[in-house]
Amino acid sequence: MVMYVDLLTRALGRGDQRRGFDVDLLLADLVQSRARLRATERELKTPVAEALALELSYDGALIRLCESLGVPTTPDWFANPVRERARLERELAARGMALSSERELLPQHT
Repeated sequence: MVMYVDLLTRALGRGDQRRGFDVDLLLADLVQSRARLRATERELKTPVAEALALELSYDGALIRLCESLGVPTTPDWFANPVRERARLERELAARGMALSSERELLPQHT
C-alpha cells in the first residue's frame, strides 16, 4: 500500500495549502466524495482507475476535515486505508458527525 500512500500524499498537495478551509465546506466535500464512492461500490463494472480516484478523493476529504477539527492524521497512516478510514470516521462520530443509515456523514443535533 506504499503506492496508495504516495498517491494520497500527492493528491493532497503541500501541507500549508491544506489549512484554512471552512469546516462546513470540508464536510460538504466529504459527503459528496463519500456518495460518489458508495455509488461505485455497487457497480461491478467500475474501471479500476476510477475506483482508485474515488477512494483518493474520499480519503483526501476525510484527512482535510479531520485536520481542520484537530484529529491527528496523515497520509502515511493510510498504509491500510480501510482501517484508517474507519478510525477517522469513528473520530468524527465522537465529535458529533455520526454516520446515518445511508452511511453518509450528518451533523448530530443535540
